[in-house]
Amino acid sequence: MSILITGATGRVGRELVSICRNRGEHVRALVLPGDPGREILENEGVEVVTGSLTNRDAVARAVVGVDRIAHLAAVMLWGEGADQELFEQNIAGTFNLLNAVVDKKVKLDRFFLASSDEVYPSLMAKYTPIDESHPNNPYSFYGLTKEINERFVSYYCRAHGVPTTVARFALIARSEEILRPDGWSGRFLFAAPMRDLMDGLGRPDAAAAISDACRTDPEATLLLAMDEDGRPYEFHMCDVLDVVAGIDLMLSCPSAIGEVFNLSGPSSFSYRVAVVALHEATGLPVVEARLPGTPIRIAHDISKARSVLGYTPLRDIRRIISDAISQAGEGT
Repeated sequence: MSILITGATGRVGRELVSICRNRGEHVRALVLPGDPGREILENEGVEVVTGSLTNRDAVARAVVGVDRIAHLAAVMLWGEGADQELFEQNIAGTFNLLNAVVDKKVKLDRFFLASSDEVYPSLMAKYTPIDESHPNNPYSFYGLTKEINERFVSYYCRAHGVPTTVARFALIARSEEILRPDGWSGRFLFAAPMRDLMDGLGRPDAAAAISDACRTDPEATLLLAMDEDGRPYEFHMCDVLDVVAGIDLMLSCPSAIGEVFNLSGPSSFSYRVAVVALHEATGLPVVEARLPGTPIRIAHDISKARSVLGYTPLRDIRRIISDAISQAGEGT
């Protein structure tokens, strides 16, 4: 069994490479020139094809002879000037990959596409918990690229018989990131990055409320964010080890073909639960702030992945914090 993994040097890709290699599978990776993770892959016995998804020759070399493809690679950019690169890498790149499969007559067992909850998007959900039938109305160009990619794989499955499957990822983080204000998960629980997020969402009043509540060292202060009535915000994310376990199931389960699944953690959590647990584990100070405007209420319905795939994520918010503290202790 052989698998091509794009994005193999990323946090999800590295874990998937390890799972596949440990099973004795042949792993091939399409890696950008100069990627610092290339040497690690080669030392692990991974076959590396050098090139970008925008390079059709490199993509054609990468797909020939593999049984499965896990397409994880994507550019994540927001803001002015990002759209052109997002289009070339995420949209044209995915087209090149699918087109090469058909053009080279590659007989795949599975083509996995990593999509995102940005297609909904979760921060502006019409209802919660968000299931796979929730309307897709992306507000970012990044989210639009993911929606278009989903339509690509649906078309190639229907028109060319490519056995595709799609996962919409929640925010993915390694457990240790919850201890850092610059971590993918920590940035939602510390005062400074939450203030910046509110500014970025066009909510200056909420940003000002955070600044008023935390006037000392907001980078190292936890924020218990609440709505104007005092109800804590709610969030849902996924530990990288859980999401990779879900991908592995989608690559092998026959019932996954042609389907879309939410992949997220075992359950959503209240900011009160997360912030109190982090405070107790780290001693970091906490401030409370009632923020004007629409609160963050993110909860994903993963019942389809549970019932169809047998997906059983294990790392809830308390487990993530516990793991992070253990890893921090091992590093001292």
